[in-house]
Amino acid sequence: MKYLSVFGLILAFVVFAQSKTTKARIKPDTTVYTKVDEIPEFPGGLEKLGAYLSKMKMPALDTTENTQGRVIIQMIVEKDGRLTHVKAIRGRNSAMDKAYIEYIRRSPKWKPGLIHGKPVRVVYSIPISINFASDE
Repeated sequence: MKYLSVFGLILAFVVFAQSKTTKARIKPDTTVYTKVDEIPEFPGGLEKLGAYLSKMKMPALDTTENTQGRVIIQMIVEKDGRLTHVKAIRGRNSAMDKAYIEYIRRSPKWKPGLIHGKPVRVVYSIPISINFASDE
């Protein structure tokens, strides 16, 4: 019985030590891709993305002039479809840029980009054309 207890103690130590070192060796994949086999996609595709963006409420802007131009929002679509690192890489004004960033950040989870059928982190840009005419 004495040998059985010592063997059990040694076995428990070996199993615990192996599991602890295995966890320490695993490093998360933080690679962000720009080219993939399948690009990330908003749920429902580009048409649904356009419909989603058209529902955004714009912040109060100076309406004395026409506001036209383009905003480009860049983000990372994570392996699970979440959006992170959302920023305006080209914008019109800070209030509008912040509004688009926040609205896109709250979008539903996307279909992630794929390489060889496996989800990967992908940098993705959305160009948004703006054309607000004044009421005058």
